[in-house]
Amino acid sequence: MTPSFRSAEQMVSQLISEANQSHAGAGWRYELTSDVDNIEVVPELGIPAHTLRIHPCWLRYVVSQGDFKSCVADEIEYWHLLARLTGPNIAA
Repeated sequence: MTPSFRSAEQMVSQLISEANQSHAGAGWRYELTSDVDNIEVVPELGIPAHTLRIHPCWLRYVVSQGDFKSCVADEIEYWHLLARLTGPNIAA
């Protein structure tokens, strides 16, 4: 593991920790895997949790380009926004 990869993974770990604190009951976790092209969110069945799956090479690239927030961090916020917009508690 290169130092830049370690710092990129630390950024993801911090992001997940912050997401779990700011979105009560969300249960976010992450997985670094080459099984995805870039990034994807996988909802866990039966529980209010999600796994942020990230390709390690892509992660290292977006961090080196200074795009971590727009490419990774905002992905979690998009999921929570979609849940609010499409959830059953929407006032008509």
